Amino acid sequence: MAKFIVLAALVVSAISWYHSHHMPKGQAPELLAPDISGRIISLQKMTGKGPVLIYFWATWCGYCRVVSPAVSELSTEHQVITVALQSGTPEEVASYQQKHNLKFRTINDPAGALSASWGLQVTPTIAIVDTEGNVSTVTSGMTSRLGLKTRLWLAN
Repeated sequence: MAKFIVLAALVVSAISWYHSHHMPKGQAPELLAPDISGRIISLQKMTGKGPVLIYFWATWCGYCRVVSPAVSELSTEHQVITVALQSGTPEEVASYQQKHNLKFRTINDPAGALSASWGLQVTPTIAIVDTEGNVSTVTSGMTSRLGLKTRLWLAN
């Protein structure tokens, strides 16, 4: 059983690495854009106040339906930016968030240009940017609230 658990952990880690290896390393790219309500989000201004979790998701993503509530919970106590990839108009994204009680701020990325500039390969993908503005971790696929909270704590 122990061999299976170790093998499963290695496979999951390899898949996550493969899906996130195009994401930025070192200094985070500029991220300055309006959210779906029209308010400007500036990653660079936010990093001066502590680590920032950036969540790339989509309304059509099955795994995102599990991860999004955890990200929403974290957004009440941590800095969170989310990017909705190819999920419709700002109004459609806002409606989806309201229907699913998701409280995080979201940048709409209807054509996927912003996500592509970050090297996104798959949703959900989460990047943690530390207080120096460096990408400290990137993960793709399923994750938990505790896992995200731990990554944010390590980025302090």
